[in-house]
Amino acid sequence: MKLRVVKKEKNFLEVVLEGEEHSFPNLLRETLLEDDDVEFASYVIEHPQLGNPKLIVRTKGKSPEAAIKSALKKIEKKASEFEALLKKK
Repeated sequence: MKLRVVKKEKNFLEVVLEGEEHSFPNLLRETLLEDDDVEFASYVIEHPQLGNPKLIVRTKGKSPEAAIKSALKKIEKKASEFEALLKKK
């Protein structure tokens, strides 16, 4: 995956996730929306076959980059917990 920053401001970030489809950006969006400091999180794919997802995040109280890092850690923790449950079965 490659990231391309489209627009970056104090509380706003728009990045293109090159090489991704719906799964990862959707998971990231859902996790970002669990954060009280995130006012808005969404993604769009302008062309279903040729486009790359564009992630859009607007925050209050912390930077969009910090919110994304926090969401990624939360996703990683959930994945580790799921992996541990699979190993038990």
